[in-house]
Amino acid sequence: MNGPIVVVGAGPAGSLLSVYLARQGHDVTVYESRADLRRHDVDSGRSINLALATRGIVPLIDVGVIEQVDAITIPMRGRIVHAVGDPTPDLQPYGSKAHEVIHSVSRSDLNAILLDAAEATGRVRFEFDKRLETVDFESGRLRFDDETTAPFGVVFGTDGAGSQVRFAIEEQQACTSDTEWLDHSYKELTLPPGDDGGHRLDPNGLHIWPRGEFMLIALANPEGDFTVTLFAPTGTFASLTTTDEIQAFFESQFPDFAELVPNLAEQFIENPTGALGTLRATGWSFGDRAVLVGDAAHAIVPFHGQGMNAAMESVRALDRHLLATPGDLAGAFRRFEAERKPDSDAIAEMALDNYVEMRAGVVDPDYLAKRTLALELEQRHPAHLSPRYNMVMFSTMPYAEARARAARQAEIITAAIADPSIDVDALVAALPALPELDPLADPSALSVS
Repeated sequence: MNGPIVVVGAGPAGSLLSVYLARQGHDVTVYESRADLRRHDVDSGRSINLALATRGIVPLIDVGVIEQVDAITIPMRGRIVHAVGDPTPDLQPYGSKAHEVIHSVSRSDLNAILLDAAEATGRVRFEFDKRLETVDFESGRLRFDDETTAPFGVVFGTDGAGSQVRFAIEEQQACTSDTEWLDHSYKELTLPPGDDGGHRLDPNGLHIWPRGEFMLIALANPEGDFTVTLFAPTGTFASLTTTDEIQAFFESQFPDFAELVPNLAEQFIENPTGALGTLRATGWSFGDRAVLVGDAAHAIVPFHGQGMNAAMESVRALDRHLLATPGDLAGAFRRFEAERKPDSDAIAEMALDNYVEMRAGVVDPDYLAKRTLALELEQRHPAHLSPRYNMVMFSTMPYAEARARAARQAEIITAAIADPSIDVDALVAALPALPELDPLADPSALSVS
């Protein structure tokens, strides 16, 4: 790589990437538009909790921070479904194996661990409060909103869905992108801890209040509170403008939750409403000068808990391509996109599908019957079948392969339920064997209790 090596964006993906680049022997400067989150609260308006799964765990093992991460995660065994009028929420386990849990983790705490790890290499320097405005490929300089400039030889864009690096590549007519906005939005709330400081709901599950066209979810934090998110049609948020309207909505739709949050209407009014969209880009790089990584290239809706996991998996894939052809940077960038774009498109589609499943499917008898049969078949044929959710969350199988396998499995399961005389075991046994996990995918890497 010629000239200064620059990463734009110090979120989880950018911080992780800087560790990998430093490990290759490069000196790296990372520019971040926000303040240093280790010293300032900078996450207002952003998702507080992330769901850490196998694809994100593997890179954390690879760069040696998994023990620190383990200390800040809360394992979730499954979905705890709060159906309408049901006083006893139902636990739907994610899988049948002890390690098949997802891990709730604070975005800022995880990010801080990766920032520290990058600085500990001695090769990474962070520049905070530096908002990128333009990338001038001809002069090889970045310009920031404080009117300063900085030189670059290669720039890695990990600056999110609104990436300025992507805009610069688009100006060179090397990239095209499209954002598909969902007509649903979200708002985050906080369920406070109990009087004893403990959790007021079971912390080891993802709480879901499915209501057909909308839903509420809650993830536990180590401090005893829960981060709660309402996902609903954008028009629903527009209709809730007064304290009385907000209180009446929650008391009618989520009464067990509403009684636990005394300042619910106040939070709802004060907290921002976020948009939901899927960004798809083609042409992730510009020669050997720039490449997009993570949300800058493939931002998705949060309903499969895979945005961060996909981004960190992409970082590790890019590292592998850079190491494979160190003398051909442009080629490494192209091969990186060729590998990851089919997978990023696949998880974008599956994340949208999972929204329907979460807000409605989890209480649908047909869905539950198919899910039960899938788990039974997995027990009988563990080398040939895994439910789609499990292939996405607990394996390192390429997303595109998981989607294709899931479609074939769905055909078999649907047919078996419709016609019990079908030899479903023979059909499953005839499926190709499931691929091996990544060697670093250690099921015991994070605590599960």
